[in-house]
Amino acid sequence: MVWGCFWDPYRGTFVSLIVKSVDRFVYHDLLENVLPPVLQRVRETTGAEPIFMEDNSRVHKNGVVKEWHDAHGVEVMKWPPYSPDINPIEHLWRQLELKEKMQKMYPGIGDTKGGPERVRKRLAEVLPLVWDTLESEYLEDLWRSMPSRVCAVIAANGWYTKY
Repeated sequence: MVWGCFWDPYRGTFVSLIVKSVDRFVYHDLLENVLPPVLQRVRETTGAEPIFMEDNSRVHKNGVVKEWHDAHGVEVMKWPPYSPDINPIEHLWRQLELKEKMQKMYPGIGDTKGGPERVRKRLAEVLPLVWDTLESEYLEDLWRSMPSRVCAVIAANGWYTKY
C-alpha cells in the first residue's frame, strides 16, 4: 500500500505502508502525520486553499476521518458515487508510470531473497526513490486535466467514463 500526492508540477510526500490493509486508524494516522505539512506547501506554492481529493473508499468516508478533516479545516472534494478515477493520481498508478520506472531503476526487485515480506520491505524502500524521479511535466499535465475531468463527470450525470 502506498499514499502519495501532487499538485501542479509539485510532488508531495510519498509513503509506503507495510500493512496488510489500510483501515480507518492507519489512514487517520497517515493524515495526522503527513498531510498538514503537505497542505501548507500547497498553500505556499499556489497561494490558495487546497481542495483535498480522496475517492469514495470506506476508509476515506469514515467518521474518524471526516472528523479529522473538519477539525483541521480540510476541504475535501465531493465525489460522484461511481467516479473513483476522476482523481489524476489514479492515472499515475494505472498508467503504470511508477511501476515502469521502478522496473527500469530496480530490474531485479522481484528476485529479492527472503520471501514476500522481504520483497514488500524492499518495495517500501525503493518506491519513494522512484516517486522522486517522476517528471514534473507529467504531474502538471495530470493536475491541469482536472477541469476537463470534472466537466466530463457533470456531462455524464455523475459518471466518469473517459480514460
